[in-house]
Amino acid sequence: ASCSASGDPHYNTFDHRVHNFMGNCSYTLSKLCNISQGLPYFHVFTTNEHRGANTKVSYVKSVQIEVYGNQISLLKNKKVNVNGSRRNLPVFIERKIIIQSSGGYVLLETDFGLWVRYDGNHYAEVSVPSDYSGLLCGLCGNYNGDPNDDNIKPNGDTASSSTDLGQSWLVPENNTICSVGTEEQCDPVLESEAKKNTTCGMITDPAGRIFKDCHAKVPPENFFENCVYDMCFTGGQATSLCYGLQAYAESCTNAGICIEWRNPTVCPMSCPGGSVYNSCGTRCPSTCVNTSVADSCSSLPVEGCFCKEGYLLSGDICVPESSCGCLDESWFTNNTCTERCTCKANNNIVCTSWECGVREECSVQDGVLGCHSNGQGTCQVAGDPHYFTFDGVMYTFVGTCTYTLVEVLNNNSIIPVTIRGKNEDRGKRGATYLKEVYIDVYDVRITLQKSQGILLNSERVYTPVENRLRGVSIGNVGKYIVVETDFGMVVKFDGDHHLEITLPQSYFSKVHGMCGNFNDRPEDDLALPNGTVVNVIQFGNSWKVEEDSDAGCFSDSREDDLPPCTAENKPVIESQCNVLKSDKFKPCHNLVKPEPFIQICTYDMCQYDGMKSTLCDIVQVYVDTCKNEGITITWRNSTFCPLPCSTHSHYTDCASPCPSTCNDIFASSLCEKTGQCTEGCECDDNYVLSNGKCVPLSDCGCRDDDNNYYSAGETWITPHCAQRCQCQKNGVITCKDYACDSQETCVIKNGKHKCNPTGFKKCWIMGDPHYTTFDGLVHHFQGKYKYILAQTIPNLPDTLTQFSIEGMNYPLPLSRHITYLKEILINVYGHTVRFRQKRQVLLDGVRVIPPVRPHEGIRIYQRATRIYLETDFGLYLSFDGSQNAEIKLANTYRNRVEGLCGNFDGVYRNDFTNPDGVWVRNVNVFGESWKVPVQRTISRRRRDVSTEDDSEEELDTGLFQGCDKSTLEQQNSTSRCQILTASNGPFINCHSTISPDFYLTSCLFDMCVEGGDNATLCRSLEQYVLACQEQGVSMEGWRQQTLCSMECPANSNYSSCMTACPASCADLTSPSECDSPCVEGCECLPGYVLSGFDCVPYRECGCTYLDKYYEIGETFTTDDCSQTCHCTESSTVSCSNIVCGAEDICGISNYTRGCYRSGPCMPSPCQNDGVCSETTNDTSLWFSCECTDLYTGPNCETERI
Repeated sequence: ASCSASGDPHYNTFDHRVHNFMGNCSYTLSKLCNISQGLPYFHVFTTNEHRGANTKVSYVKSVQIEVYGNQISLLKNKKVNVNGSRRNLPVFIERKIIIQSSGGYVLLETDFGLWVRYDGNHYAEVSVPSDYSGLLCGLCGNYNGDPNDDNIKPNGDTASSSTDLGQSWLVPENNTICSVGTEEQCDPVLESEAKKNTTCGMITDPAGRIFKDCHAKVPPENFFENCVYDMCFTGGQATSLCYGLQAYAESCTNAGICIEWRNPTVCPMSCPGGSVYNSCGTRCPSTCVNTSVADSCSSLPVEGCFCKEGYLLSGDICVPESSCGCLDESWFTNNTCTERCTCKANNNIVCTSWECGVREECSVQDGVLGCHSNGQGTCQVAGDPHYFTFDGVMYTFVGTCTYTLVEVLNNNSIIPVTIRGKNEDRGKRGATYLKEVYIDVYDVRITLQKSQGILLNSERVYTPVENRLRGVSIGNVGKYIVVETDFGMVVKFDGDHHLEITLPQSYFSKVHGMCGNFNDRPEDDLALPNGTVVNVIQFGNSWKVEEDSDAGCFSDSREDDLPPCTAENKPVIESQCNVLKSDKFKPCHNLVKPEPFIQICTYDMCQYDGMKSTLCDIVQVYVDTCKNEGITITWRNSTFCPLPCSTHSHYTDCASPCPSTCNDIFASSLCEKTGQCTEGCECDDNYVLSNGKCVPLSDCGCRDDDNNYYSAGETWITPHCAQRCQCQKNGVITCKDYACDSQETCVIKNGKHKCNPTGFKKCWIMGDPHYTTFDGLVHHFQGKYKYILAQTIPNLPDTLTQFSIEGMNYPLPLSRHITYLKEILINVYGHTVRFRQKRQVLLDGVRVIPPVRPHEGIRIYQRATRIYLETDFGLYLSFDGSQNAEIKLANTYRNRVEGLCGNFDGVYRNDFTNPDGVWVRNVNVFGESWKVPVQRTISRRRRDVSTEDDSEEELDTGLFQGCDKSTLEQQNSTSRCQILTASNGPFINCHSTISPDFYLTSCLFDMCVEGGDNATLCRSLEQYVLACQEQGVSMEGWRQQTLCSMECPANSNYSSCMTACPASCADLTSPSECDSPCVEGCECLPGYVLSGFDCVPYRECGCTYLDKYYEIGETFTTDDCSQTCHCTESSTVSCSNIVCGAEDICGISNYTRGCYRSGPCMPSPCQNDGVCSETTNDTSLWFSCECTDLYTGPNCETERI
């Protein structure tokens, strides 16, 4: 017979009576009360707890078993203590007791038939043999077959209620205050929702396919009521539903009926690597200790995660049979902690002498014997950067190389670890911030990157990282990526500017580096390894790590470390930073002095001329430091440093340090790190973290055998580029054989394995327009309307990514039969990007300001004179916002593209191929065949051109359209374009690198058809100069010799050789990461930075939110119209939730997303950029479209001929 406690909690007795009791202390489940029969004595009791802020309900925190003189504790997260000591599974005690992993449970079994199991979360179960019938007592009843007397108290009286019964079976504990739950009534709305057949009603639904087969053996009514109750008093949390469904499913399994009740949308169970979920697995899994136990198991089945073929349980982890080791990884052999043994490979045990550290003592804590610290030390790096050592010294150091922060001295008594930080320039020389953090531990390098990227030994991984590394876990907590080790080290990095390193006291006096030596002596923190105390700049430069530093990085060369303030801005900035002295922060002042933080706040704000985001950064560091001291400060509001949260999440000043994830949906409720919360964004109810984003359970991803986590829908290439895999929506990984082709090499790039192209080709579109195809054919197609420039062929191999690039040609104002490239439209990765005149960018119909990253494989950004789109598969596109574009494509697409840029097969003569694969000779026939939408009349085929047969037949490339041959020849002898080829001209230095012939022809043509003005000449010359500079050729002085000046906007000056990647508000680090030669352009004056295409003071920089940049004061709506947001003066975004009205739709109007009234113009019926306006037709609303010059018709659908 079995008795269970589940949910919050509900007790189902041996005789099938249910008690609901929410006490939060320890209570007897079952014990032998009549010992006259000589049966072995046992006592099973549970300890309950409240979780989170909800004190209405409680859950099973642990199960305690007294048997054969042993005290055994089954704890949360499947930990086990035996007589006060932590033990790894399986555990064998005197051949009488075995404790082992069993599916999703830890199972204790005795030789007399007692079974106790606990899922480490909420479900506990006791099973006893029939010998104990009528001899038991406790909340599980007396097991006499009569449920009516299952409410007997220890004194033999009948309990008046379940609460009375529960309190009577209290197991006394010292200093414990007990509560008994709530007597409140359920909210009617919640109750109605909980009873639906999509929630708790699944249990009783007679027409349902899930549980109906069990109804005859296990009546579902009590389980249904318990499920509804739990959902009521937890606010409808999905975890409560899962608890209720699990309880009924387990009872069905015990009755011999296995239920397939979990699926990707209902309580999915994520299994670690090497294991798979099974609703009907063996209770006796094979282990490294006993490889054949499953073969002889005759017990009832159990659900859970079970080892795959070829894997065995080692502790509670599935490992390959060849990796089976000892029972413990490391342990002490005596109670004095003087000898420590470690289990190495091949069952090889190595023991060494050991000594506890200065601030440690040998003791048992949480069941674990070891050298336990009585404190810890914390080092912080914040802002520009400023360093707070373990011993409390604060200093500022601004080198841009890589530096050792923490390094263990030669010491065998602690785990060796090294932590290094790489700094970078952010827009200004002398303003440096953390770019990457390197953690070397357990023979693995963990890299924490800017924007919260994570690498393990150069390979990209995604949170949560659990069971992948021995002794290390990596996850998201609030704003931070957190790395934790089993020896007590915690590293937190926000991916921006704030790093926090916490070491246990076992490392006291055993480390050195920029975080100091952790010896409680601040005076020697700035000492070199030889012990000499030096100044800050000497100290910092001494810890440079050459092998991890970038070539050309700068040492700190300041003459002093005073704040770079001016007489004008210092008083204003100091008054702003003094907010830390205000009453809001006063509760923390005695524990954390605000003065050092005011000092670094002043430094950073002066560095950036009062930029408000630097103020917010340092206030956040102070608040987090206070949080470490146990003080929570609520300081953000909608006008002062608001912290926006992405969809399905919300801000909290105390986010759980164990957020629920797709790997563990119960992690938050099982968290044992009380008092360690941090501010940040937390997922809404019924959402969990998947790679840093909050998703519903139905959108959770997959884990592979190495415990790598992948988001649903994500694709990746395995090591050696041998397979291409995808995580399906149902949590299953599918893989196909894969190989790089002859034009590629298998590399790791940005942390991912990929086939990297070995070469590229370019297609140019220039001037009026002139095309140079990928294969080098020059043509001059003058069609107006929209044409395919380049797109992938229909039968593209699935190893390549599809894309299309369209160009809109528009007539010149003075010559209507000559056109220019007005805009470009790119379709890739499910997004549509439009590059328009004056460098405007539309993303999926919404105007955006670069840089933008709409997809992991797409980057849109700006450089000196152009806007760029870059993909991860080798497509690069740039447009100057006027009439010139360049498409650069990897040679992996050789013979796999089509359009006006040709077929990229290495043969220029067959580039005039139409959509049907037919080769033509006339440029107009060719060009018009690629008008959008493209018309195909037959299945696509490829025509191979014989260059011998066709060599005498010239292609008509359209050179003389609009400018006849004689006029063009006259231009060639008299035009100012000749300066391009002049032997004594300003461009001679580039002739050997790039031939000027194409640029000369384009210049002559454009001057001919546009009237020969100076602006036309200068545009042509600029394109040649840009091409030369991109190849690293210096082009100094050409404007002075050609009278081609460049007008620059306010707060900028012309530079003939500025960085090709100028700093912007959205990307201050762009220049330091630039690998392109310098180019000419308009360079912001000192103290100014690009915001969009305008140079503004740093203090006027806008906001970056969800990888999009917004200017100060700009208001915008998120893509799903769930939030409206505002970019505040502090350069932070303030958002509020919205719901579109009943008559509104979430749509786009005037290139802006929002909730708009549904009507004739929403969504707009006008095509081809027609502008819609509402009109009144009789009594109804109608619309009219104002069309561009090229289109006509009611919907602007017809071309003007």
